[in-house]
Amino acid sequence: MTLDITSVLFLLLVFVGAVVQSLTGFAMALIILGGSAALGLAGISETAAVISILSLFNTGMALRYNYQHINYSLLKTSSIGLIPGVLAGLFLLEYLSGEFGELLRISLGVMIIAAGILLFLKPMPYAKPSGPPVQGLVGLLGGLMAGTYGAGGAPLAYLLYRQPLEFNIIRATLLSLFAVSTLVRTIVVGAFGQLNSTVLSYVLLCIPIVALATLASLKLGKFVPDTMLRKFVFILLMLVGTFLIVK
Repeated sequence: MTLDITSVLFLLLVFVGAVVQSLTGFAMALIILGGSAALGLAGISETAAVISILSLFNTGMALRYNYQHINYSLLKTSSIGLIPGVLAGLFLLEYLSGEFGELLRISLGVMIIAAGILLFLKPMPYAKPSGPPVQGLVGLLGGLMAGTYGAGGAPLAYLLYRQPLEFNIIRATLLSLFAVSTLVRTIVVGAFGQLNSTVLSYVLLCIPIVALATLASLKLGKFVPDTMLRKFVFILLMLVGTFLIVK
């Protein structure tokens, strides 16, 4: 693949998204997908397929250092809703990509703005953990968004950040949920032959960038305050989401 301006901009989005996800536990897909759609770099379906594989690689690298903190009970109950949600989201994406491309783009903008607001709110933890029905329902919503856009982090992150758990447990469990959703999505998309040469070329080009960004985030995490990072991501998501809707 030739490194033109489109490829360079896409790689820059991948780098920023991978750093943010490694530090916060989510937002990689939102940054890449929203930025790509806003700049007209690639279609939503192709970008979502690339993001799924990159996110799987990114979470795998990050979990190498955090897997011992995963809350497996929360992971299991959330995955019960997450997996069928991913499948439903893929069917929805196929339907909307036909005659409703504008609606797909506008709904993406709305989702990105909502995700930015949820990130900025920094909700107070509940007094006790949410029950399995709530975890499964939020998992279903996150899976639906992951299947449609390759970005299901907002509802999952909101739920986990409200649990009375340590930050390391929240981040590791969130990353493990991303691993489940992206693995399921990639398998299904591959089974239907949608991992074409363009998608695979972008993946091969981006994997070194994701690896570099993930390693860089381990250093940046010691110097970048959480509040500053949240403000940066909030402003970025607001700009991208608004541009998609207004455009």
